[in-house]
Amino acid sequence: MTDNLLQQWVNHCLAGSHTHSDLYSGCRKIIRPWRITFTSLDGLTLRDAGFTTAKLRMLERNYVHQESINAAVHLWRRRVDQGKYGSVGFTTYNHFVKVGGLHKLAGTGRSPRPSGTMDSARIAPHKVNRTSVMGPCIQSVTLTLIDKKTYAIDVFYRTTELYKKFPADLVFLRDVLLRPFFTRDLELSAMTCHFANVTIHPMYWVTIAPHLADPVASLRSVDDDYFRSWLIKWTARYVCPEYSRGIQKFSQALRVRKDALARLPPPKLKALQKYLRSHHPGHRNTYEDPEEDSE
Repeated sequence: MTDNLLQQWVNHCLAGSHTHSDLYSGCRKIIRPWRITFTSLDGLTLRDAGFTTAKLRMLERNYVHQESINAAVHLWRRRVDQGKYGSVGFTTYNHFVKVGGLHKLAGTGRSPRPSGTMDSARIAPHKVNRTSVMGPCIQSVTLTLIDKKTYAIDVFYRTTELYKKFPADLVFLRDVLLRPFFTRDLELSAMTCHFANVTIHPMYWVTIAPHLADPVASLRSVDDDYFRSWLIKWTARYVCPEYSRGIQKFSQALRVRKDALARLPPPKLKALQKYLRSHHPGHRNTYEDPEEDSE
């Protein structure tokens, strides 16, 4: 039986944990480029990654470019009616840069007035502090009709964070962006996601821990000592009170901790705490604030 979307995402997370990094940005492993494939779109929810429907609404504001989707749907229906090979695509550029990013670019805390092509429909509301100045993570989507019964999906990314941010994208793709294209008469061959860059942030590993049969064994199996050390330190911040070290100041880290403690079954939590306490490397360096990752 084919694994559902949840299990396939977890499997890709495990593979990413073991993949050689092309570079590090602080404690974050960066893999580039990367490509992963899914053969099912069923079985993943926002709750599986610790999100609520508010996350879906934010993604809709940022990535639903309705004019482009409408054109693609029209072309897709024509293609399906013809039953011949062909492809359609649409953009996900419903914003160019977040408001917080504009503040940084302008070097001021004041809200700049949109002008030129950067109109109000292309600027995504966002908190000013700790905001990326870069543009959309999801770039575009292409659907290909392979034959009368089979189709494929390709999704193109500038970047994403694999452990937590990406699964919300998968739900958004399935439930919002791709919904107008679905038809009972077609079978999905595969959905392939192409990434220029993938961030694997140890602060979010705890998000996948409840889905692992043995979280401790998964941590032990990571053969990159530097990355495993950060996985241990970040996870301990959430599940071992004595190692929380400053996360009380950061709302995103607090949400991650609350979600992890709610979803980790007591036996897994107890085993994880025991392993973390016995393998924590200690805080030898200057204290590093949690990063409100914006990928």
